[in-house]
Formats: sequence, C-alpha cells, structure tokens
Amino acid sequence: MTVRMPIGGRVSVRSRALAAVLRRTLRPLIERAPITADSVRRVRSITGELGPLLGPAPRGTRVHRVPEIRADLVRTGRGARRVILYAHGGGFVLGSSKLWRAQVARLSSLSGAPVLSVDYRTVPEHRMQDGVEDCLDAYRWLLERGYSGDDVVLAGDSAGANLAFAVALRARERGLPRPAAIAATSPWLDLAGSGPSYEANRLLDPYLPARAAAEVARMCALDAEPTDPLLSPRYAALHGLPPALIQVGSIDLLRSDGEVMAHRLGKAGVPCELQVWNGQMHAFTLLAGVLPEARAALRELGAFTARCTDRPG
Repeated sequence: MTVRMPIGGRVSVRSRALAAVLRRTLRPLIERAPITADSVRRVRSITGELGPLLGPAPRGTRVHRVPEIRADLVRTGRGARRVILYAHGGGFVLGSSKLWRAQVARLSSLSGAPVLSVDYRTVPEHRMQDGVEDCLDAYRWLLERGYSGDDVVLAGDSAGANLAFAVALRARERGLPRPAAIAATSPWLDLAGSGPSYEANRLLDPYLPARAAAEVARMCALDAEPTDPLLSPRYAALHGLPPALIQVGSIDLLRSDGEVMAHRLGKAGVPCELQVWNGQMHAFTLLAGVLPEARAALRELGAFTARCTDRPG
C-alpha cells in the first residue's frame, strides 16, 4: 500500500471559505432535518436541479442516454480504448447522472475516456442490492460491446465508491472478467460507522454530520447487520481485486473508511494508493468547479485511470 499525505499542501482560500459557509448554513440544516422516506423524496426534488451550481461541463461534452441500463455515456473527445463506469454519491438515497454530469465530464476529459454514469436504483424505494445489480448490469453491457475487463475502471464517490467495490466483488464471485482498477473518492464502505474518523472528524466535516450518516445507514441496512459484506465492502474478503486508488479528505467524516480499506487491501495483496487530501471534506471532488483541490484530485484520478488501462500496442 502506498500512502500519500497530506496531498495539496496549504488549504486554498476558496476551500477554507466554502467550509466556513457550509458549517453555518447547509450542515445545520442537515443536522436538524428528520431523515425519513418522505423527507428524502422532498430533498431529491430540490437537489435534482442543482447541477448548474456545480459548474459547467467542459466544452464539447456529448451525452448519449442508454435507456436499457438507465445510464448516460458521457464523452469529451475521441479518447483511447478505455472506459470508466461511474456510480454517483448521495448516500444511496440521492443523486443522479444529471447532477453529477459536470464531474464525470471533467473526468472524461482528464482521463481520455468516456464515462458511463449509472442512474442506479436508490433507497428507500429499492434495496441497496438493487443498485449494485444495476451497476453490474452496466458492467456487463460494456463487456457485451467489446470492452475487456482490462479496459474498464470502476469509479465512484461516497456511496458510489461502495458500489464500485461491490461490482468488483460480484464480478469475482460470478466469474466475470476482472476490471482494470477501482477509483474511490470518500468511499462509504462501513455502514456500521466503526472507524475513528466518525468521532475525530465529527465536528470538522462541514458537509456530512455523523447523525445523518448513521440514520441513512439504518435506512439502507433495514433488518440486515450493517457489517454484512454485501452492504459494507470493508468487511468483505478482498483477495483478487484489481488495483485501487482511494482518495479521502483529512476532515472527511468517512476518512477512516478509506484508510481501513486501503490497509485491508494491502494485507490481501491488492495494490492500493491512499491519498489524504489536506483540509478537504467529504466528497470534495464534486466541487471541482469551485475548489482547486477538487480539480487536482480529479487529475490524479484521471492519470490513475490512464495508467491502469494503457496497454502496449
């Protein structure tokens, strides 16, 4: 396991200012809001149209809807023969390919690869495992269209990073080709919330309160144990997985999910690079239109994708 910390050096003025604003505005709202099926639906109706606030997609971005797998294929150029399968964040209850479009388009531009951004089914209308199957179907769709496993990088942020690992684990169990790599930002891999950052960063993360994470975890787990490997890949057997890049923020509530996973991958013989980005909160790469650290992290992710899929000839 390779560990790079702190990444980013001094925290940018923009990052410090945004964190201060969020601590006084969005975070108190999330802390006080009841988390129920009805409240989740109301929040979806609001956040679904906030994509433009996250910045524009790069010029020349093209989007092709793939209705049979409920996904968008996002391209910014012709690119090499590689592809990223991306699962958005949102705690398994929120998010969409439309809301994440600017981020995945930037990732396409930086990696030279199209990005298949999946609108997987979400909780509470569906089970977490339905979302996993949707992303696995998207992986099969790519294989059926001539991509080999060595051409595909599984990527995601927060809940989407959980799905990226889950797809790799299901592919191993079901005899599908192993993907080339996994790229995970602020991964939510432990629904039990057992890591030290759930306490250490409890008041530091300006975006994600611990109470909200715990309540959404209960909604997702239903009657299952949160340590079930089918819900929390941090507890799964990890042998045979492809190389991984894990990016976390130093003040991310879920920082220890990524750190523990990186350690366990190393013990399982899986190459893994862990990047701890100085002063950054949960899922900070979603703010690449605003934060220089987020843009730099996406550049790292794009370069990792290229390294893992470049083949002679």
